[in-house]
Amino acid sequence: MSVLYDEEEEKKYLFVKRVDCTNCQRQFNDIRVLNSKLRRKESDQDLRPRFQFIDSLKYGVTACPFCGYSAPIKSFDHLTSLQQKRLREKVTSQFMPREDSNDTILDYATAITQHELALVCAISMEQPVSEQGYLYLQLAWLLRGRIEEAQAEQGLATPELMQQLKDKEERYYKQAYDLLSQAATQENFPICGMDSNTFDYLLAVMSFRFKEYDLATRYCGSIVQTRGVSAKLKDKALMLKDDIIAAKKAEEEAGSVSE
Repeated sequence: MSVLYDEEEEKKYLFVKRVDCTNCQRQFNDIRVLNSKLRRKESDQDLRPRFQFIDSLKYGVTACPFCGYSAPIKSFDHLTSLQQKRLREKVTSQFMPREDSNDTILDYATAITQHELALVCAISMEQPVSEQGYLYLQLAWLLRGRIEEAQAEQGLATPELMQQLKDKEERYYKQAYDLLSQAATQENFPICGMDSNTFDYLLAVMSFRFKEYDLATRYCGSIVQTRGVSAKLKDKALMLKDDIIAAKKAEEEAGSVSE
């Protein structure tokens, strides 16, 4: 049992739904979140959502155990004939069917596998780069959750496992950043359910993580100077700008000392 989330408590926020696969027409069980019961906590700086007693991100995709088709819940029922053709050629033809699960809860390993499969499907169907990028971001968030769980296991996770998880999170986060940056120049808003200012804030946080300080500062400045932006988002952008200035100054000071 995870020491980060109590499984019996987590089950109170879940239910099992019988789903018809849009690709192969088979029925299977899918674990869903009772969204009306969720109690929101403060999100991470990069907008990763947090709730009491459950990491709802684990349950964000629906994955068919028979044909391999996996997608975010909101888009699972929407397949064109061309997408179905691509799925069957590139995913189903290589997928090893498994038995329908009777599980009532998902661990991080299973959730990550399902999201990775959803990413493979999105790439195979040539979905917009924003959808691919957001799946990469969700995978990075899930790996962050797994890392937090490992840290809470009080030494049960080996240093090697921790490093593997951190490296994988970093790779997925960079892929997410590259694709979402591309989406900002190619797609119309809303993107991934976000308006332009919220999306700019997310990109500001991500560019800050990769030490692109000038770009991150420009994103923050754009948010602060835009009329009609909520006070909460402006405050977040201002706090992030302070963090960027502090980090940039620390790097410059460290560089002058080393010289």
